Amino acid sequence: MRKSLVYTLIACLLVSSLPFSVTADANDDIPTNAAATQVHDSLVAALTQADLVTTLQGTGPFTVFAPTDQAFIDAGIDLTTFDTDEENATLVDILTYHVVSGKVMSTDLSDGMEATALNQDTLTFSVNTTEVKVNDAVVTTADVESSNGVIHVIDKVLMPPADLIDIPATAQSTGVHTALVAALSQANLVTTLQGEGPFTVFAPTDQAFTDAGIDLTTFDTPEENATLTDILLYHVYSGAVPASAVTDGLAVTMINGDKATFAVGTDGSVTIGDATVTGADVQTSNGIIHVIDKVLMPPPGDICYNMVSHTIVPGATNLICNSYMYVDNYTMGGQTITGCYNTVTHAVSEISAAECGAYMWTPAVNLAMTAGATTIHTSLVAALTAADLVTTLSGDTDYTVFAPSDDAFAAAGIDLDSFDTPEEIAELTDILLYHVVAGTTMSTDLGEGTTTVAAANGDDLTIQVANGAVMVGTAMANVTLADVPASNGVIHVIDQVLMPPADVTPDPFEGVDCAVTIGLTADGYGFNPAITTIDVGQTVCWSWTDAAMGHNVKEIDGAQSSTFVANGVTSGAAAVTVAFHHTFTENQTFYYACEPHISMNMFGEIVVGDGGIEPTSDDDDDENTPGFMASTMILAALGAILFMGRRRSL
Repeated sequence: MRKSLVYTLIACLLVSSLPFSVTADANDDIPTNAAATQVHDSLVAALTQADLVTTLQGTGPFTVFAPTDQAFIDAGIDLTTFDTDEENATLVDILTYHVVSGKVMSTDLSDGMEATALNQDTLTFSVNTTEVKVNDAVVTTADVESSNGVIHVIDKVLMPPADLIDIPATAQSTGVHTALVAALSQANLVTTLQGEGPFTVFAPTDQAFTDAGIDLTTFDTPEENATLTDILLYHVYSGAVPASAVTDGLAVTMINGDKATFAVGTDGSVTIGDATVTGADVQTSNGIIHVIDKVLMPPPGDICYNMVSHTIVPGATNLICNSYMYVDNYTMGGQTITGCYNTVTHAVSEISAAECGAYMWTPAVNLAMTAGATTIHTSLVAALTAADLVTTLSGDTDYTVFAPSDDAFAAAGIDLDSFDTPEEIAELTDILLYHVVAGTTMSTDLGEGTTTVAAANGDDLTIQVANGAVMVGTAMANVTLADVPASNGVIHVIDQVLMPPADVTPDPFEGVDCAVTIGLTADGYGFNPAITTIDVGQTVCWSWTDAAMGHNVKEIDGAQSSTFVANGVTSGAAAVTVAFHHTFTENQTFYYACEPHISMNMFGEIVVGDGGIEPTSDDDDDENTPGFMASTMILAALGAILFMGRRRSL
């Protein structure tokens, strides 16, 4: 009989290039027709190894759901590994799960119909206008009649449910998912994933948990365990998604409400987020497991938004956001509750049922809108509006904002109505920008100790982390709520308004001993003082700031001269702000002018020491001496007397 089958198979292979509909002969038995298709070589080989060929050559009739060769490849079935009696018994169980006693044509099937396979497990059918499925396998070719029954071609190998265990038990059995199972247990999700499903779980390995630095012992508060739950549910999809159904760019919504995107490489590799699928299509009784090499982190930046009140819940996770329910006279823990109850935080708020049902997990909005929606930053948003900074914080540039609460503004005594001049608005802008740092800095980015960063107003801002607490500014404002996400950055709520350090104008004459400081007259056309006296070795300083016009100091060669001394002392080009000094080391009279205003007699004079006057001489021979002048006058007088006497005698 086996020799006859071999001959039959060889004959079928010779005509294997013909279409199925041609090579299938209603007069041939099921194994012969399967061998003739050329797409069921694995099935025929499996039937041979399991010694089921003779059974399916029997009178029957039988209905066989025949997986293709590709289906065997997708299922990872390697017949060489079935080399013990126990393994071959498993193979027989799998194969007989594809066979129903009796001839069942496609027209006999109805949606929800069940049939008992030869292995005594149940097959379930689903029928619609576009396809027929047996369990999760699609019938790709129906009603291939044979002499002892009918063949329906399917695209998957059917795994007997008796051989499968649920997702948590399967993960436990792999030996590389200990951390995942422990995390599911801590987050109280084991029972969930033991449910009917089906679920698709992307299961990070133990090494993936190690690489992610996840230490389950640190999740020791309800809030932290809610975060752990959010992370784990980001790995679970409701529904069965085999690897063959994944396409490049496919985006699905995971059970935690966030979207995950797939990529399929040219080499057939599959990634979800930044994790690579290293093992696909691990079948379980209630779904599919795909092994991945990284822990998937829910995308940051999402917020819990209320569509009725237009507010957000700062710090809420997706799970918390989706856990609001309105209860009426609900008894719990000996108390009767009416209001909006959160099943995760157990907080109750007295809001309407409509508002309670309006929480939704949405993409984050910009910083200004986020601050406006927190309900505790009304003063901050009003200040941003007054300072014309709303547009700045609504753009694409990322910022970190240390946002004082309304109570902080009240404690600081800031009255926005008092900022009504350009100078006061500039002061308000300076204060607000002292709360802003470029880039997105999460609390987890800060290490223990003190860090100094540049605030947007140009001042240094100190951030101190001690034992996990974060404080900001010289006043050590406390961060009361960290990491409120925005589309263009992050908000950290603080309990004080930060005041920029006082601006200190540097002394241009620091280290200079100015004996005299000369400025400008009120009208700007004179030096004040215009004339001054100093001792030799002293320094004169010229200083003015933001004058109405440019002035300078430039040496001239004499009092009110219009000739400038070449390479003489000068403050340089005329300027509205001048801070110039010069030390005089010898007796002299220093004359200078303002170059642009010399025609308006803008002169100055510095008398140094004795002013540089030459001392008088005692030489009697000098014609300029008093003795010589006296003798001359006497002689002149005598001459005059003689002259007058002579006239009288005439």
